[in-house]
Amino acid sequence: MTIDLAAAKPKDPVLLQMFRSARDHRHLVALLIARYVEMSFRGSLLGKLWTALVPLFRLAVYTFVFGVILKVKWPGTVGSKFEVALLYFAGLTLFDFFVECLGTAPGLMLDNVNFIKKVVFPLEILPLALVGSALVRLAVTTAILLAFYLAIEGLPGPAILAIPLVLAPFALIVLGSVWFLSALGAFVRDMRQVMALATLVLMYLSPIFFPLAAAPPPLRPFLYANPLTFAIETVRAALFADSWPNWWALALYAAIAWLFATAGYLWFMRVKPGFADVV
Repeated sequence: MTIDLAAAKPKDPVLLQMFRSARDHRHLVALLIARYVEMSFRGSLLGKLWTALVPLFRLAVYTFVFGVILKVKWPGTVGSKFEVALLYFAGLTLFDFFVECLGTAPGLMLDNVNFIKKVVFPLEILPLALVGSALVRLAVTTAILLAFYLAIEGLPGPAILAIPLVLAPFALIVLGSVWFLSALGAFVRDMRQVMALATLVLMYLSPIFFPLAAAPPPLRPFLYANPLTFAIETVRAALFADSWPNWWALALYAAIAWLFATAGYLWFMRVKPGFADVV
């Protein structure tokens, strides 16, 4: 009797399989990320400069509208009109990353039919490349936010070091969502329109234009079901209040993110063989 050692060998955890695949195809992932970033500005006169110009313009608009015209006061603060604009900008920076990935995900397989039908290609890295390209733009926007914060508020406190620990599980949740939606979008063509409506609802159910403390207490648990809520609240608290996150809450958020990404990846890999029949 012979023993199949390959079959007897225990499998790695699901996400470790994915990240090992990403490591093995890292050069391809890097090329795809560069391609997605380049496609955003293809044919434009200013090219990649728009990566910085768009958030700068938006920050100027927020300052003028919320600070100068409306004279909005952020609840619980006595900040200037510039600080109020930065508070809005911080929330919308994370939301833009979120909506860019989820808005593009339903059409990801349909937009890459050549990879599905013509060549042997690791399709599971396409969502990874999409999220990676969005992270590039998030990094540029975050750098602009920090530069203006330094100019207006001065040096931030040490709690800013916790921000990457919050953004990592947030990005993992987004990645899991992209795996799920990109696979579902190959079979259900209406997903682009559904996600356009869903992201609009999520924007107003996220603490972007208000602090969570301003929401009625009975509604706060429901707002925390939104994956944006914890990330926005914790990043704002670290930057503007020098407040460290609740470590137990962060650990729970990270565990949920890991499970969410695992579920999204498993769904993608399960239905992947059917892509060629429907695109």
